Amino acid sequence: MPLADNFNAEILKAVEIVDASWNGKGYDINSYFTHDLAYGPDCCVKANHAPLTMCVAAASEIIIEALNAYYKQTGDETPFQKLPLKSWRGGSRRDIRPHIFMYDEVGSDGTAHALETFGIGLRTPFADLQPGSFINFNRTNGSGHAGVFLGFLNKHGDVLLEHDESVVGYKYYSAQGKGLPDAGFGYRWAFFEGNCPQPLPGGRRRDCGVIRSDKSKQFCCGYMLHPAQWPEADAIQQGVEREMRTRRGASDSDSLESLDLELREPNLSRFDGVTTD
Repeated sequence: MPLADNFNAEILKAVEIVDASWNGKGYDINSYFTHDLAYGPDCCVKANHAPLTMCVAAASEIIIEALNAYYKQTGDETPFQKLPLKSWRGGSRRDIRPHIFMYDEVGSDGTAHALETFGIGLRTPFADLQPGSFINFNRTNGSGHAGVFLGFLNKHGDVLLEHDESVVGYKYYSAQGKGLPDAGFGYRWAFFEGNCPQPLPGGRRRDCGVIRSDKSKQFCCGYMLHPAQWPEADAIQQGVEREMRTRRGASDSDSLESLDLELREPNLSRFDGVTTD
């Protein structure tokens, strides 16, 4: 993964920005975004129950804030033209929101899969992840989660920058903690099934029972491309159209109008926000 091609450094800066202002503001499965989000030169990606939020919305908020920081630094409006505001607010197969929120009818495996579908990211094996990538995972209790990958973990909960045989988990940032006084955006130390350690010192909260798998549907990993690497807007939409037809088993002769239909909101109950600590 060439460092010049990814947006990981900006995603990590966005984690810091979000954590400084919106850490621990509350978790609710039916709420999204801690506040109305500017989108480059445009406004806004609307929150519904600010400042409450949940995990797939948290991944979206971090991406949007990373793009906002990029815009403030460069003045480059092209990412917001290629992936317009409507895509974050709409609910059709053409919009990125249903893919990141994993609406049933789009068949998305998670954030990295959504980015790949739109040609602005790539899925990778877990062992190849770098901090600032995205990860969607499932647990043995049937729940699931989405977050920003921050590093591999050994059995002591120490962060490792490279994958090796000692890796039994990973550190991530997202929104979780349902029922806790500091629920909402925060850090967690996740461990694969059979590797849950005793409570960690220093306020490091565990998230145990993660299922490790080579199947993207179970364990979806990947990263966002730097905006300089994004396709043109027409190519993005053509790619989405092809992918949606493939997933639905539709032919090129099928009407494109079905791609513009608003989809049913998904059942998000498995994103319950509950972690071990």
